[in-house]
Amino acid sequence: MTQNIYDNPDFFEGYSQLGRSVEGLDGAAEWASIRALLPDLKGKRVADLGCGFGWFCRFAREQGAAQVLGFDVSDNMLARARATSDAAIDYAKADLEVLELPEASFDLVYSSLAFHYIKDLDALLTRVHAALVAGGHLVFSTEHPIYMAPAHPGWTKVRAPRTGWPRAWSSSTGRSAHCSTS
Repeated sequence: MTQNIYDNPDFFEGYSQLGRSVEGLDGAAEWASIRALLPDLKGKRVADLGCGFGWFCRFAREQGAAQVLGFDVSDNMLARARATSDAAIDYAKADLEVLELPEASFDLVYSSLAFHYIKDLDALLTRVHAALVAGGHLVFSTEHPIYMAPAHPGWTKVRAPRTGWPRAWSSSTGRSAHCSTS
């Protein structure tokens, strides 16, 4: 099963305080770059893999998408998405590792910060490719590798204040590799 830390109450509470959770797409540092890659959504059929709070699903509807389907493995994420959504958006609980999508059924498949959790990304991308209509688009973002890279032996995580998220790696030698969580 795909990693699902979002149903951990403490983690979900911290995640809910992040700018991207509070402000939506405009609170996500990568949004301007991602938005520039999107096709015109008017009349399109859209799937959001790892839809989280449903921000992109709502954006797609606002842009005129005819059909929007959001998938997430987290009950907490889906509950939040459904609570702030319109009835024209469908949400489904799904493990992206085994998600089956109907062939040639979407004009756009979108995913933000979910693919880095997938163990067999090749298999998922094969299924996504089959689910796209001819000329369809896949637009996604993934976590920067610094967040996924194994730590150097002897280094420890330094926790960011208030969120508990890793902020930097530090070692007893005084060297550090800083990374931003926003």
